[in-house]
Amino acid sequence: MERDAPTSLLERNLCADAVPSHAERASMRRAPAWLKVVAAAHSAQARTRAEPGVAVHRITGGANNALYCVTVGGEHFACKLCVNDGRERAKREYGALRILEATGLDVAPQPLWLDESCTVVSYPTVAYQWMSGSPLGPELTSQQLTALIESLQHIHGVRPGDLAGYELADAWFHWFDFEPYLDELHGLLAEHGPWLIHAERRGRELYARLGRLVEGCAQVVARSDADPHRAQVPQRLCRVDPGLANALWCDDGRLRWVDWEYSGWGDPALELADLRWHVSLEELSPAEHDRLRDGYLRPAGDVGFEKRLAVWDRLISTRWACLILRWLRSAHEGPDRERLTQPTADVVTLCARLLRFIERAEEAVLEAR
Repeated sequence: MERDAPTSLLERNLCADAVPSHAERASMRRAPAWLKVVAAAHSAQARTRAEPGVAVHRITGGANNALYCVTVGGEHFACKLCVNDGRERAKREYGALRILEATGLDVAPQPLWLDESCTVVSYPTVAYQWMSGSPLGPELTSQQLTALIESLQHIHGVRPGDLAGYELADAWFHWFDFEPYLDELHGLLAEHGPWLIHAERRGRELYARLGRLVEGCAQVVARSDADPHRAQVPQRLCRVDPGLANALWCDDGRLRWVDWEYSGWGDPALELADLRWHVSLEELSPAEHDRLRDGYLRPAGDVGFEKRLAVWDRLISTRWACLILRWLRSAHEGPDRERLTQPTADVVTLCARLLRFIERAEEAVLEAR
């Protein structure tokens, strides 16, 4: 049964005069002098650096960015350097945070400025107010499960056109078409599958199972009458990355999200599928996953939501298995592309995880029958 997502919180917070002035935009986009201290710390690959009135500390985690906590005059700021790979990560993050700030939704930090000049540091940079809290996971309390799905619900309440004067691109990875996802799966398998055959003891078997999963996805897309195209999808603000490391349980007992570098307008059904299959939520029980999915109120009038969700489940569960394969190869041979922070995991752990994720995707096939 279709249930309407609540929009009253968003509607209460939207205001007609929320459009920032030209002067406000210019001020918020101006990087402060302390960015030079961050640049010096990053250039020296130093975990900490102190200069008169400024202290900088490198935060661990992430792969496509370098995050620093900057303390100036007793205030704490987050300064994030994003890899320049054409995805406009810093711009996306700043744009999403500005929109959330304007709506009044208390689910993210307050944005400060964006610097894409790459003149002080060699990477596009975004800054926002520091938030104190602890990342969720891997085990969640009942209160945290509720907060997780409610926060996603509020984020999905933001629609294109709700605010004049705020620009945001489509969410990265939300292409409003199933075919690019199939192309990606075939590409990942073609690139890393032959390596798997020779690198791991059960490599040939695992490669064959991945191949069957990818082919099964192609068959599902061919048979389904789900329509993922833009005109048929009620677009919403989407985070894209529901990883629990980015969900902070803050000191005031509220859940807020950081790391918005993929965000933009997208398909909420795709985001709900990624919440189910994301690597950081693999330790949740089936009952907890059911609670998250059943607790999500579908967008009003989205008659194709469940059909799209069924296809996304197949694609995303298989995609995560292929991504673990890529990660396993990187653990053997080094990173496959430029990263500002190198993810760490041992080969034995990743090999076991690859098997688990293949099994998860195979279970998704059985559940869909």
